Amino acid sequence: MNVKTKVVFWSLIFIFGVKTIAIASDIFPERLVDTTLSKIEVFTFISQGREMKGKIYLPHSYNTKKSLPAIFLIDFTEQHFKLATDEFEKAIYGINQIKGFNALVVSLDAIPDIDAEPDNFEDHYAIFKDMTRYVDSLYTKNSSRTFIGKGSESGVVLMTLFLEDTAQQVFDNFVVTDPSPNYASSIIDLIEKNNFPKNKSNKKLHFSFSTSNDRTKCTTLIKLITEAKYPWLQFEAKEYKESDFENTYPLSYAEGLKFVFKNDKF
Repeated sequence: MNVKTKVVFWSLIFIFGVKTIAIASDIFPERLVDTTLSKIEVFTFISQGREMKGKIYLPHSYNTKKSLPAIFLIDFTEQHFKLATDEFEKAIYGINQIKGFNALVVSLDAIPDIDAEPDNFEDHYAIFKDMTRYVDSLYTKNSSRTFIGKGSESGVVLMTLFLEDTAQQVFDNFVVTDPSPNYASSIIDLIEKNNFPKNKSNKKLHFSFSTSNDRTKCTTLIKLITEAKYPWLQFEAKEYKESDFENTYPLSYAEGLKFVFKNDKF
């Protein structure tokens, strides 16, 4: 190949390469234009006198906008369904389904092997209340906090909605998927006896359940909440009739987050 041919050859390669990048930029603008990556950090906080490890997802937009709403995921090892270990990733996926929306996702760094029963509600709630204080002090000044979970952990989320001290309310939004029958029974009892603090304001709840759950208890709970017409609560419920426990939460997390953040401006 002579010199003239080489020049023509490399010129064509250069032109083709530039054209390819331009086309790729149109197809994948974020991949090439925004070189800042999202990241996950691990942090240490104190709860009930113990050091605990948490983790937080920081979207790429966090570099320019520090005050983002925070989503707190309660995720323990399921006692009967051991395969669902990606809840943190699915919560992030749920955020990414909302156009133009960004948020922090926070959870415990490990997945504790705990059976979340109603009798231990206060212990579980205290951990996440203490975690919110740490996140508020270091990562965000945004006052919007969402509590999300599935299975027995979602029972903790739902009980938090009803039992939080009205003078020190921590969470605004609640996403509940497939609460355990024990928690469903306890919350049905709370509602029927009207035995919880009443002075609440501006709460949102997305409740869902799958074919794996006790349909009678879930529909009873939905009926009670709907008929109560709490003035402080925006409520949406969904039954996933063609999906079981281990396949529902990716859908319900995304739909739940879309509901609680609908029309919100940040």
